[in-house]
Amino acid sequence: MDKKEKTIRSREIYRGKVVNLYQDEVLCPNGQISLREIVSHRGGVAILLEINNRFVIEKQYRYAFDEEVYEIPAGKLEEGEEPLESAKRELLEETGYRPLEMIHLGNIYPTCGYSTEIIYIYYCPLAKKEERQLDSDEVIDLCLLSLEEIEKMIEENLIKDSKTIAAISLYKLRFLKNEQSFSFL
Repeated sequence: MDKKEKTIRSREIYRGKVVNLYQDEVLCPNGQISLREIVSHRGGVAILLEINNRFVIEKQYRYAFDEEVYEIPAGKLEEGEEPLESAKRELLEETGYRPLEMIHLGNIYPTCGYSTEIIYIYYCPLAKKEERQLDSDEVIDLCLLSLEEIEKMIEENLIKDSKTIAAISLYKLRFLKNEQSFSFL
């Protein structure tokens, strides 16, 4: 059975700087008509940066949750920007490290039930230290943590950010899958 839903009508409800919101009327495969609310997002990048066998984790206040969140460096794609170029730009801006090597680990849909956002995840094993170029509204603390420390923080629910958890999982699948100590999160 074809499970694809067909758009009957789409109405823009909100146009913002980061997201747009649509309400779509769809025809379901079973013949029912339903409403879908879709958050349209340009997408983003996230980078797992390794420096001397430790990983860069950012700690920054996130207004939506009213708390400081631990996460890997990340940012949104600019209009027309390729994900790899965005990842290089964001890494330099937020951490002050210019990537010398970038490996694409995979893509994730962080909220596939209602958002078009795709996050492109990269691993940077080699980078050169330069100056940070934070945006005017960014206040970010940097931490260097071992893989074990990050896993412990995930287990203790101190790291709740989905892109960070996904990046660690993808990294382990790609680079540690043959090690006997491998345990998938």
